Amino acid sequence: MPVSLASVRQTHPLIGEYRSIRALSMRLTDTLSAEDQMLQSMPEASPAKWHLAHTTWFFETFVLAPHEAAYRPFDPAFSALFNSYYQALGTPFFRHRRGLLSRPGVEEVQAWRAHVDEAMEDLLAEGCASKMESLILLGLHHEQQHQELLLTDIKHAFFQNPLLPAYRQSRAPEGQAAPLRWVEY
Repeated sequence: MPVSLASVRQTHPLIGEYRSIRALSMRLTDTLSAEDQMLQSMPEASPAKWHLAHTTWFFETFVLAPHEAAYRPFDPAFSALFNSYYQALGTPFFRHRRGLLSRPGVEEVQAWRAHVDEAMEDLLAEGCASKMESLILLGLHHEQQHQELLLTDIKHAFFQNPLLPAYRQSRAPEGQAAPLRWVEY
C-alpha cells in the first residue's frame, strides 16, 4: 500500500514539534493589532513582527537556503532586515531602529512564515532533515527564546501606554474556594 505524503508529514519525529512551536509564535500575536506588532518601547526591545520575521529568517538562512537546492527565498531583501547580529552574513539592521520598519507589513511577514513552513515541512517529509536535525532543533529553541522575548517586549511596550492595555484579558477564576476554617494543631 503506498504511503501518502500527508501521513509521512504526520509521522516524522520533528514535524509535530516544528508545527507546535511555530504555531505558538503565531498564537502569541493573535490578540495584537498590526500597530501593536510594530511597537518598540526601548532600544533593547524588538517589535513582535520583527521576532516573527527573525525566526523565519533563521530557518530560511541556515536550513533551507544552504541545504535545499530548489528552495527560493520569499524575498531576498528580507535578509538585511531580519539578521540580528550574524556579521558574516552582512550588516544587520540597527537593533534600536527595528520599530521603524513598517514594511514588510504583518500580513507579508505571515505569508513569508507560511512559505518557509511549507518548505520546512517538505524537507522534513523527504527525510532529508535527519542530517540537519541538530540545526533544526537549534532553530526551534531559538524560536522559543524569541517567544519569551516577544512577550516581555510587548508587556513593556503596553506598560508605556497610559491606557494600560492588557496583552490578554484575564478570565475570572473558575470554581469556588473552600470555606475558611480554623485548623487545630
